[in-house]
Amino acid sequence: MPPPRFTWIIPGQLAALAQPEAVEDLLWLRREGVEVLISLTEVPPPRAGINEAGLMLVHVPVEDMTAPALEQLEQVVETIRRANAAGLGVAVHCTAGLGRTGTALAAYLVSQGYSPQDAIATVRSLRPGSIETAEQERAIEEFARHWAARKKDAPGHPSS
Repeated sequence: MPPPRFTWIIPGQLAALAQPEAVEDLLWLRREGVEVLISLTEVPPPRAGINEAGLMLVHVPVEDMTAPALEQLEQVVETIRRANAAGLGVAVHCTAGLGRTGTALAAYLVSQGYSPQDAIATVRSLRPGSIETAEQERAIEEFARHWAARKKDAPGHPSS
């Protein structure tokens, strides 16, 4: 049985869920192809369960009901991009899997070419209730500006 509020955002590559409640949740994730777990909770899941499931854990602590900082979103997006490039499935969670997780998922979609509005709408269609605050929406818009500037300054870009 899937863990609480589990959703594939990009099947086989990127998933979201509420905080795993038991080792069985972690083992289920691993069986489904998740190899990297990104935890946005203030306190990470217990290491014993992570190890038992054979998962790699990336802990990016974000205070509940706030938006991840730009640097945190960049860390999460880069982790997802690198893991997926290596053929590893990734799951992102916070407590309910909606606010912080939804913000991070939308930032990833922005990095894949979505506008902030389309990224938010896509995440909300897959995970109703996601991106819970105006602060979280603004964080996605700020990330989009940052990402666009970063791409523009990248070597090989026509304007660089």
